[in-house]
Amino acid sequence: MMHEMTYPGGSRVLVWRLEEDAPRLLSLCREQGIPVEDLIDQPVKRQREKAAERLLLCQAFGHPVTLSHTSQGAPYIEGVTVNISITHTMRLVALALNDNDIIGLDAEQIDRQQVLRVRDKFLNASEQQFIDSNDLAAHIIAWTAKEAVIKAERNSAIDWTEGIRLEPFVPNSQETTLIAHCGSKRYVLTTRPMDGHYITVATPATD
Repeated sequence: MMHEMTYPGGSRVLVWRLEEDAPRLLSLCREQGIPVEDLIDQPVKRQREKAAERLLLCQAFGHPVTLSHTSQGAPYIEGVTVNISITHTMRLVALALNDNDIIGLDAEQIDRQQVLRVRDKFLNASEQQFIDSNDLAAHIIAWTAKEAVIKAERNSAIDWTEGIRLEPFVPNSQETTLIAHCGSKRYVLTTRPMDGHYITVATPATD
């Protein structure tokens, strides 16, 4: 099942909630002329994720497209100028698009308690001052924010703790806006809850 959301700055996010089994998703791809033969020998989990990803891309562009990746793993469509970012979880696949700006996207389950136990690995000392150690929502939002910035930067080598710095924020049940700094760049991030996940989009600040 697919949903579409619009975000500030002209960003669109298409979300496929993974309810169908692999054969059904492969069948939906074939109905739309999307090649899937390369997925047949893949694990079922990968079949579901990649089939849903291709369905989202087909919906976004109006026809089947071939996804490529840079040496850093960033996704792009050959010959297309639109900026894209993709994220997967066990329960959904999401695709973000922006015609003008680089974009980063991440999603994480709202109830992922493990994030609390690894806060030292992604929160710097300043962030630990304003993010309470028991505030699961704030931790998930911070985690997805930093991952979204890394994807926007197209650089997986960025240090999570000191390489990306979050300004203080307060989680909101409907939409949380926060600011992140990465080197000399400043990003605006928007996080929304959906289907048991926080979905965060990062785009460069315009001011």
